[in-house]
Amino acid sequence: MRLFISRELSTDSPFYETFRDLDVEIQAESLVAFALMPFSNLPFSDWIFFTSRQSVLFFFQGLKTAAIPLRAGTKLAVMGEGTAKALRECGYAPDFIGNGEPQMVGESMGLLAKGETILFPRALQSRETIQKAIGEWATGIDLVVYNNQPRIDLPVITADALVFTSPLNVEAYFLNQKAVSEPIFFAIGATTRQALLDKNIDTIWVPATPSEESLAQLCRSVLLGD
Repeated sequence: MRLFISRELSTDSPFYETFRDLDVEIQAESLVAFALMPFSNLPFSDWIFFTSRQSVLFFFQGLKTAAIPLRAGTKLAVMGEGTAKALRECGYAPDFIGNGEPQMVGESMGLLAKGETILFPRALQSRETIQKAIGEWATGIDLVVYNNQPRIDLPVITADALVFTSPLNVEAYFLNQKAVSEPIFFAIGATTRQALLDKNIDTIWVPATPSEESLAQLCRSVLLGD
């Protein structure tokens, strides 16, 4: 059995642990190309909110490139545990960790930072779901730190299961691929599920929580009947 997931996986990914010693071939590859978008100043904010691993990596790469220090006392927030891991790998501990569900995280963040300012390092192509969800509780500031574009150099993907981790990966897949069979579709969360629905995919499996661990467990349960 072949399983494709639209992101590079770390060596300690729950996917490798979940399918260890099973006859499942995992292909992990992002369908999106990323590139730093340099910035020359860091707007003042009480909080910095990171929506993804990429936003963490490119934000700190941009700071280093421009020789900009991170202001002492700035609080750091992340979408979920995966983003928290990326932040810790950069040497910082998050002051807030969401559960990965955009609407709920945005509302919680808005209430937590009520009356304060929140900087959002983001992709050029971003749905800005968290910014919209904080409503009028807090003031959001955008900082574009990387570009994200569907790749055009993709090989044909043949898999029994397709696991998508973002709406843009869905877009990239359908720009480049034609399904040669009837794969099983998985989405990491609600926005990615909606992107698949927009492509007329009717049956989509979504984990209870938008994390790599929950997604891996769901894939095993559906594919192997565990």
